[in-house]
Amino acid sequence: MSFLRGLLDELRDQLETEPLTITAAQVAEAADSERLNVTLPGGVMNRLKQQALAEGRSCSSLATFLIEDGLRRHAMLR
Repeated sequence: MSFLRGLLDELRDQLETEPLTITAAQVAEAADSERLNVTLPGGVMNRLKQQALAEGRSCSSLATFLIEDGLRRHAMLR
């Protein structure tokens, strides 16, 4: 038990003496995925909702797939 107590004390000391200086940009850069806020015209959003419902998936999942597919196709056209 004294070994664990020593580790706990050491961790507390480090947290108290070394302030965390991670910026929001560093967190976002390190993330495997990021959130994107997009405003869609009403007609496009309705079509996205209908298609997602027909495929039994979320709007977010379908939008991710469509963006990835569009990027692949765009690269092939160049």
